[in-house]
Amino acid sequence: MKKLISLLAAVLITTGLFAQKVAEKDVPPAVLSTFKSKITDSVNVAWTKEGAIYEAAFTKNNMPVEVEIKETSEWVMTEWGIPAEYLPKKIKHHIDSVYAGFKVTETTIAYRTDGNFYVIEVKKKKDVQELTYALTCEFVKSEKIEAEKKEK
Repeated sequence: MKKLISLLAAVLITTGLFAQKVAEKDVPPAVLSTFKSKITDSVNVAWTKEGAIYEAAFTKNNMPVEVEIKETSEWVMTEWGIPAEYLPKKIKHHIDSVYAGFKVTETTIAYRTDGNFYVIEVKKKKDVQELTYALTCEFVKSEKIEAEKKEK
């Protein structure tokens, strides 16, 4: 539970540094309509805007959630924070064997226009990697995250 709260706080702080806060009344009706079609029950949402993307951040069932929607009302993605212990054993085994010595710092399930994935951030000293796995547990890719970008 503490990890989830810390994760949500980190996401909101990080988001706040790069995006501008937006009051819900200033979110275009088409964006709100798309959001309500994806999230059907009422939630306490913090809206931000970065470029042409509106982001809704909230907590549902004690899990941090982010929904990104273009200002044209096109849904981009929904990302659910999950505890690392909920990762499938096959993914945990892959991380332990290929990324030995790395610590899992963030785990999410991302539903995106290009597919649905587990996205896991791992860190070893200043080496931060974002690992992507298909929901069927197959490894998809690894991307290095710049430490200075992550700290902002």
